[in-house]
Amino acid sequence: MKISLTFIGIVLFLLIFNFVFSNLMISIASPKSFYVSPQGNDANPGTEEKPWKTIQHAANTLQPGQTVYIRQGIYHESVITTQSGNESQGPITFANYPGEKPIIDGDGVKDANTGFIINQSFININGLQIKNWNDHGIWIENAGFVEISNCVISHVTAGIGFVDGTHHFVLNGVEAYDFIIYGFDASPGGENDCHHGIFNNCLAHSGQDPDQNVDGFALGHGTQHDFELNHCLVYEVYDGFDISAHNTTLNGCEAYHCWNSGFKIWQDQVKLVNCLSYRNQSANVELDWNGKPKTVTLQNCTLVGADTFNIWINNGSDSLHMYNTILADGKNIGLAFEDKNATNYQGDYNIFHNSNPDRVIAVGYEDEFSIDQMRSGAWTSYSGQDQHSLVIESLSQLFIDASKNDFHLHSHSAAIDQGAKQKAPLIDFDGNSRPQGKGIDIGAYEYY
Repeated sequence: MKISLTFIGIVLFLLIFNFVFSNLMISIASPKSFYVSPQGNDANPGTEEKPWKTIQHAANTLQPGQTVYIRQGIYHESVITTQSGNESQGPITFANYPGEKPIIDGDGVKDANTGFIINQSFININGLQIKNWNDHGIWIENAGFVEISNCVISHVTAGIGFVDGTHHFVLNGVEAYDFIIYGFDASPGGENDCHHGIFNNCLAHSGQDPDQNVDGFALGHGTQHDFELNHCLVYEVYDGFDISAHNTTLNGCEAYHCWNSGFKIWQDQVKLVNCLSYRNQSANVELDWNGKPKTVTLQNCTLVGADTFNIWINNGSDSLHMYNTILADGKNIGLAFEDKNATNYQGDYNIFHNSNPDRVIAVGYEDEFSIDQMRSGAWTSYSGQDQHSLVIESLSQLFIDASKNDFHLHSHSAAIDQGAKQKAPLIDFDGNSRPQGKGIDIGAYEYY
């Protein structure tokens, strides 16, 4: 019995049509957007006219590529994700209704530990306020490809925690304040390291207790790796950026009025580029003993007015590479090597100034270099470094108004055109291109 080619073609056409039509119907039948409101009911279909009542019901219901819009109001519930999005269909998204500010509030919630628990991948959270939780505002565990944007977390023990293999996450414009332990923390947890996290324009401030180790960003504890922080800000915490994750870059980050150090570095392959650190109580930048960092690089940074050290190289961690950086107005020591060893230090095209003119640089608290000794070349002869670095006597030679923490360069600044082009960032702290004049300017700002 022969089957005609025409018949076969018809059958194939019908099969393909049925497949396409079925999937089209599924797509049509599956809405992309749902809604939650305090006035809703979880028995509703979740439409804008008939919204659900709880965010948790949405978390139990949403499928990849779907979004729940959360209406204005206070939600006294802890939310845990139960399903993942995926790369092909898209993330599962929890977002504020446009123009509204929903709040996930732990007040009155029994065992109010954590506001939002993410243990699934391809999850987005946008525009939520999360407050009054005994533990974390947001807890992310063993998840990948998570994005959190425009959220505010406050009155918690800790802001956001990343543990147990969490990876490839992005935070945009997230604020954490009034916390007890830390604003943002990536800890080892479990068997897997956290890695590949990006923080853009995030803010941590106003820790609850100055006597406690309340850190803004506490990233890694020796094993975490590959983080990037862009234009993040900390103030009024213990350590601003407490970094023990290797291969971490901080671009245009700022720390001030920290109760200990602005930037505390514990690991290797950490870079500070176009960073500002000023008026911190212990050190503007501290390299600590853990792991004895192999390479910590400062490039075009501005460090001003720490109470004790502008840079403190602690317990043998003497692997600082520093270029095009300003160290100014240190109240005690500008650059301090705790051990009597500076052999791994590399630096040049920097500017040194210190309020204490006798202790611009100290090695092991024995070999100390004053402004006059620096100017005569004693430090260069001692270390073999800073051959092109400058020494100045007054902040007025540099900044528009250091008393108001305006560290932009004025038109006659000694920093203009005095930096090295090699490894200099292509833009400055404000996003202006380098160079603006005949050469690279020293510090975080390019004069323009």
